[in-house]
Amino acid sequence: MIRINLLPYRSERRKNKILQHLGWLFGSVILVASLLMLVNIYENGRLADLQIEFGQLQAQNLILKKKIGKIRNLDRLRVDVERKLDLVDELQQGRFETLEGLAALSKVIPENVWLTSIVDNAGKFKISGLGESNKAVANFMRSLDRSPLFGNISLQVITRKEAGGVPVRNFAMTLNRLDKPAEGGTK
Repeated sequence: MIRINLLPYRSERRKNKILQHLGWLFGSVILVASLLMLVNIYENGRLADLQIEFGQLQAQNLILKKKIGKIRNLDRLRVDVERKLDLVDELQQGRFETLEGLAALSKVIPENVWLTSIVDNAGKFKISGLGESNKAVANFMRSLDRSPLFGNISLQVITRKEAGGVPVRNFAMTLNRLDKPAEGGTK
């Protein structure tokens, strides 16, 4: 019988398989390491891009914060201006009330009555003056009563006095300026 030595063939074959397996193993390790390195490089690039974008967004945020501060300041200024305009409107409304009151008062003063003082305290007039007689003062009060701008006419005092050697009546009265004239022009 012929003897064949199969042992070296098997060991050679086993050796080749081990080398082949080790090649595949090292190749796989190198491939995985390469892939991990590529992924790391890619992610580092993305991280750098995101950091640049983050820096740009922070710069834009600072610019927007400054603009928001200016807008808030403008809002405060707008509110302040509106408050001042409201005050001006309020002053404008009352601007001519005293003048209108005095003009209406001058129209109803009879020829024989002279006013010595007029005090307007928020629409409440205090009037002092001289009249030729009690009848002249009464006519003055009736004229005021017929006026649509005045109400609550009250004679406080009337006394005799002599002015320049002529006997006159010294009087003081109060009356209110009405906000709206009475309908129909008379009371």
